[in-house]
Amino acid sequence: MENKNIGIIAGYGEFPLICIDELKAAGYSVKVCAIEEEADKSLAGRTGSIIYISVGQLGKLVNFFKSEGVSEVIMAGKVRKTLMFKKIKPDIKAITLFLSLKDKKDDTILNAICNFLEKENITIVPQTQYISSVFLTKGVPSKRKPAKKEMEDIEFGKNAARLIAGADIGQTAVIKDNSVMALEAIEGTDEAIIRGGKLANGGAVVVKVNKPNQDLRFDVPAVGQDTLDALIAVNASCIAFESNTIVLRKEEFIKKADQANIAVYVF
Repeated sequence: MENKNIGIIAGYGEFPLICIDELKAAGYSVKVCAIEEEADKSLAGRTGSIIYISVGQLGKLVNFFKSEGVSEVIMAGKVRKTLMFKKIKPDIKAITLFLSLKDKKDDTILNAICNFLEKENITIVPQTQYISSVFLTKGVPSKRKPAKKEMEDIEFGKNAARLIAGADIGQTAVIKDNSVMALEAIEGTDEAIIRGGKLANGGAVVVKVNKPNQDLRFDVPAVGQDTLDALIAVNASCIAFESNTIVLRKEEFIKKADQANIAVYVF
């Protein structure tokens, strides 16, 4: 990329912070458009070029990136879909876009936003195109390997999670003894873990998968410290996810999993 300006649309979580730090270290000038209902307030200390917008202020987003000479943008961090039913201040561009949607599925909304930005000469690039430090290789990075029973639950959970992922409902299944304790919906991964883990009464296995034909521009599966906190809170025993899942602070993630005797399996 010749233009060393790059934009980030920053949502919830640590991933936007990691992106900013890695991009700056690689010599990019990072311009951040932060979702005010979601983004970490410490973002402002990471870059001198930042604005905060509400969900639905597409016009303001486009004007900012154009004024900063940005043609490539990374969507980093979650924007919880529940905001669509709570806080949203749509401008005329967003209203026009939302009225054109055939449904309100995550992929439908995000694809529409990407197409809208493409028409404004702003390209959404894969979340991982310039970031490589957030993945684990296939195998068992934790000290404890999944037991035979846990591996059976993992295989069972893959099928359950892929069913909902294919329907664009969620990507996580909480399993115990080859029974589904919970499937992720609008509440997100961590809340699904809490819900299913309580029903399992300890020993739950959590499986997170990709959507079919996962669009790496947005919604790449991710796990982090909050995910582990949820696992620990319900005394879950194992978590399994695909190798292209973003693992935030991966060294700390594995260390904390080991301390809690949680097996981590990457497939």
